[in-house]
Amino acid sequence: MCFKGTCNTEVFNEWVSQCLVPELRFGQVVILDNATFHKSARTRNLIEDIGCKLLFLPPYSPDLNPIEKYWAHLKAKIKPIITNFNNLSDAIDYGFSMPFST
Repeated sequence: MCFKGTCNTEVFNEWVSQCLVPELRFGQVVILDNATFHKSARTRNLIEDIGCKLLFLPPYSPDLNPIEKYWAHLKAKIKPIITNFNNLSDAIDYGFSMPFST
């Protein structure tokens, strides 16, 4: 699912509904950070209504969420080469091809 702009509660819930929920199985745990758009009642309902649980990471815990470092790296690599929305896929492929070191 691609969208233009920043993520918000509406966009996130659409992703949860269309992409995440169909992949979840009863009893699984969905771990989220404390982004504001992760904390809506609708998000909780979408996940809990299929028998899954939500677990929120403690605030300010990058050690428990190491993907955040990689997303920052990826964004830094692709931001200069994104000239329009049509080449986002190419930009992401390029970003993933670049070496990553911590």
